[in-house]
Amino acid sequence: MRTLVLAAAALWFAATAAQAADRPVVVELFTSQGCSSCPPADKFMEELAAKPGVIALTLPVDIWDYLGWRDSFAKHEYSLRQQAYAPHLPSRAVYTPQMVIGGSADVVGSRRDDALALIETVSAPTNPGADLALAIDGETLTADLTAPAAMAGTKATVWLARVLSRHEVAIGGGENSGKTIVYSNIVRELSAVGTWDGAAAAKFQVPVHAEIGEPYDRLVVFVQKDELGPILAAGMIAVPEVQAAGAP
Repeated sequence: MRTLVLAAAALWFAATAAQAADRPVVVELFTSQGCSSCPPADKFMEELAAKPGVIALTLPVDIWDYLGWRDSFAKHEYSLRQQAYAPHLPSRAVYTPQMVIGGSADVVGSRRDDALALIETVSAPTNPGADLALAIDGETLTADLTAPAAMAGTKATVWLARVLSRHEVAIGGGENSGKTIVYSNIVRELSAVGTWDGAAAAKFQVPVHAEIGEPYDRLVVFVQKDELGPILAAGMIAVPEVQAAGAP
């Protein structure tokens, strides 16, 4: 009997670990075209954007625009998001380039080894999480969210990011003047599309295409505890036809 119990426990742990391994880790990079220390982090994001098990998102901030170059991707709401994160992160600080990993840890974005170690920590199967499946049918994106027992009573925000997978920018002024920098998975719009209490499985539907005045070719959905806490589930899917509003 004890052997059967141990075998069942081993199978449960293996299944749980497999499910956790299927949950991508969301990495948010707060960066700026006007930040002289940011290009190495921007380059590292190219690697992370291609890494299995990671959803790398670039959120350009506007705090360095006064230095002689206005960031062509920056949005003030990303600066506000970064500032709102600070009290919840180990550093309790705002800086660039800042990587927020899994909504719960932060690191200087150019510190590759430290960032990769944190990604491994956040992806550990012992961390709580849910499973998210994305599908596109015509003009509708559907996000199906599971409800593990451990999630009961969770208060979470469901976010939708419209993302441009790659864009190259020639910097014409400021601290990076003369450099050409490749940006990966640039968030062109980030919006809350619902809330989740963890009590039951849930389905969220949003339009695939939206007139946001900027191009995007990927959609990312992620579920974040308490709006700016640990990220419990995430998924990314390509837009079937690239939305071709004028690029910045």
